[in-house]
Amino acid sequence: MRKLLMAGAAVAVGLLAANAASAATILSSTFETPDVAHGSYGIFAVADGWTTLSGAGIEIQDHAAGDPAASGGEQFVELDSNNNSAMYYAFAQAGTYSFDFLFSPRPNVGAASNYIHVYLDDGNPGHSSLITGIGGGTTSWAQYTSITFFAAAGTKLIFAAEGTDDSLGGYLDNINIYGAGVPEPATWALMIGGFGLAGSALRRRRAIAA
Repeated sequence: MRKLLMAGAAVAVGLLAANAASAATILSSTFETPDVAHGSYGIFAVADGWTTLSGAGIEIQDHAAGDPAASGGEQFVELDSNNNSAMYYAFAQAGTYSFDFLFSPRPNVGAASNYIHVYLDDGNPGHSSLITGIGGGTTSWAQYTSITFFAAAGTKLIFAAEGTDDSLGGYLDNINIYGAGVPEPATWALMIGGFGLAGSALRRRRAIAA
C-alpha cells in the first residue's frame, strides 16, 4: 500500500496520508455496474454509489485504454470523460470515516493530464489532496489510503479530474469507505443516564464507607 507522502506519487497532501480506520465498510465501489462492453466505455450520471458533480459524467472503461487492477474486476473509472468531470459520495450521517482507492495514470499520457483532486467539501484545507503520475505503456495501479476524518451529515467526498481538459485523465477503482456514524440522540441519552446512575452508586458507596 502506498502513502501519498511518497515522492512522485503526490503533489499536495492533506486528506490522504496515514492509516485506514478499522471500522465497518459502508461503501465498496468496483464500478462493475453499469456494465459496458469489453473494449469500450460508457458515460453515466450515476455509477456504483457515486453521482456526477460536474462535467459530462462518470466514464466507465472496460479494457478500452488500459487494463484493470488484478483486484479491480473488469471495469474502472476515468473522470476526464468528454471534459474534466467530478463525482461525489455524500455521507448520510455525521461520523468518523476513512477511505482507500486504487489510482493509475492513463497509459501514454503525461502527468499534466492525469491530475485527480480528492477532497471533502467542508472547507477544511487539510481535507484535500492532489495526485498524478506519468502514464507508461500500460496501467500501473497503486492503492492510496486517507487519514481518519470527521464528516458532518451531507458532507461530500469528491474525486475530480483537474488536469488538462483533453478527455484523457487518471483512472480510479476499488473505492472503499469505512466508518460509523455518531450515536443517535436517544443513544446519547442512555449513555448519559448510565453515567448518572454510576455516579449515584459511587456516592452511596462512599457514604456507607464514611
